Amino acid sequence: MTIRQKLTISFFLILLITIFIIGVFFYSIYNLNEVHMAQKHRYDQIRRVERLKEYNHSFSWIVLDIITDYEKIDIVKKRLDKADELFESLLLKKEITIENSESLEEKENLKLLFLHFENLYKSIRDELYTIVLTKKNEEDFKNFSEKFDILSNKAEKLLIDEISYLQNELDKTEKDRNEFINTIKLEIVVLLFIAFLLSFIISTKIMNDIKVMLDKLNKGVLQLFRDDENSIKIDLGKNNELSEITNNLNSYLEKQDDIIHSREELLRNISHELKTPITKGKFLLENFKDKLEKDELTSVNSVFVDIEELTSKLLQREKLNFVTLNIEEFKVTSLILESLSKLSIDDESKIFLDVDNDFKIKGDKYYLTIVLKNLIDNAMKYAKSYPIAIRTSHNKIEVENIGEKLANDLIYYTKPFTRDPNQQVGHGLGLNIVNKIIKMHNFKLEYIHKDSSNIFSIQF
Repeated sequence: MTIRQKLTISFFLILLITIFIIGVFFYSIYNLNEVHMAQKHRYDQIRRVERLKEYNHSFSWIVLDIITDYEKIDIVKKRLDKADELFESLLLKKEITIENSESLEEKENLKLLFLHFENLYKSIRDELYTIVLTKKNEEDFKNFSEKFDILSNKAEKLLIDEISYLQNELDKTEKDRNEFINTIKLEIVVLLFIAFLLSFIISTKIMNDIKVMLDKLNKGVLQLFRDDENSIKIDLGKNNELSEITNNLNSYLEKQDDIIHSREELLRNISHELKTPITKGKFLLENFKDKLEKDELTSVNSVFVDIEELTSKLLQREKLNFVTLNIEEFKVTSLILESLSKLSIDDESKIFLDVDNDFKIKGDKYYLTIVLKNLIDNAMKYAKSYPIAIRTSHNKIEVENIGEKLANDLIYYTKPFTRDPNQQVGHGLGLNIVNKIIKMHNFKLEYIHKDSSNIFSIQF
């Protein structure tokens, strides 16, 4: 299975869990809304039943007022009118109160309650009013009052039972709501933990697989450079992106290897083809040295030397593209002496050597010798006066000569075949070769012009 496929599967798994969590969230909101609506309904129903208590008390006050002022017919009629108003109001509340009951038992209780209210009203309107009109004695009023209290107490008991029932249901709903919220909290926490754990396991597995393959690929690349191989010889399995990259890279390396061999063969052939006519030309020139003037002989010979030097530098520069450095440790004085030994210096007084610190260098001594030799050679070629100075200090070598400041920045001269327009000698390859070798070692080449002197330095 490819890394992309693994990532896709893990993404969809996590997405599925996320969608499930979102679903649980909206399910919770829906249920909490339902619970809220049920609670609101019960609150409203409790308020409705609580108001019915007021009607019961009001009927009791009407009875008390009529019995107290039964001789005042105007007051009695007003109280009866008040009873009529209360009863009409009760009839308006009866339907909505019964409709909002939640169970058959509750509905029957409410019907019975309103029946009691109807009996209370009728007893006031019929029985009590008859007693008032017939002017019966106080015993009749007492008997009526006792009978009325029994009916009122029954209504009161039904009201208390109804309110108690609704309150219990409300408490139960509240308890269920809290339990539901706690359950949802636990479920969401568990789901989030599962999502995190699954993400961690999947990502860790994928990262470990990638790390193992990258470690293998890194070892293969190191082996490629260390053993001078032309392909990465590792097994990364099949059907994964890194194996595809490795196969493509191996194909590229094989093509590059073919190109390198072709270029090396071409350079060898060019070198051979150039050196042969140069050697023949020098040989023929020796035969004509008695017939030619000395200046003419020197001029022609310099042409052959120049061509030979150019060929040598071109070959040297091209080999740097494929070279493997042989890193060793040596002292800076050893590098200086070996570089000087490769130069043909007719007068040792032209060189001033100042070794302040004989530090150690880690690098390829052969190629660093070429670097220092080229810098010394350039310093001697373009010096206005001698001696030139070679100094060492603090992991640095400086080559200094008295001369005009370079017309361009150092980077200009490190490009191949570049030199100042007024420069008549050289091919513009020396500093290019120096810079390539310095970069291969991760050292630094610097240039400054100070006190009429050009100073080239290598920072190790």
